[in-house]
Amino acid sequence: MNLYEFNSILSLNDRAQAVWDEGQFLSNRLDGEYKVCLYYMGDFFAEVWISSCNSDSSICHVRAFKSRRLLEPYLSPIDLSTLF
Repeated sequence: MNLYEFNSILSLNDRAQAVWDEGQFLSNRLDGEYKVCLYYMGDFFAEVWISSCNSDSSICHVRAFKSRRLLEPYLSPIDLSTLF
């Protein structure tokens, strides 16, 4: 599946299912009340936004992107100082 095909999936549940079926989990982060999980989808990335306020931890948003800028929030927690 490419980015165009993914973005043409209209249903939130169908986009989430595509991530579960085809994505490779990479990382997660917290953004306010959301836990945001990052997945690699082959030639793009996908984020699954999960509300931590609800007791059922419901998925609120799924977005796909290729932008390196959108990967930056996942890079800041990585400490490379022990490698040098």
